[in-house]
Amino acid sequence: MSLSALLMAFYTLIALLFIDCSLREGAEKGGRWDVDRVLGLLLCIAWPLALAGTLLVAYQEREIG
Repeated sequence: MSLSALLMAFYTLIALLFIDCSLREGAEKGGRWDVDRVLGLLLCIAWPLALAGTLLVAYQEREIG
């Protein structure tokens, strides 16, 4: 398994765990789909991408320097 496949699997696991927690929390509070709930679910996907991008840039800078 390549490093990129391993990182993508790790990212997917993290995103799914946080999405699951957010969905369960929303269901416990009545299940309404308001702006805050949708934004929270989108951020569950976005923050690991931002982290992965930061790590990728840091790795590339290390390889160059």
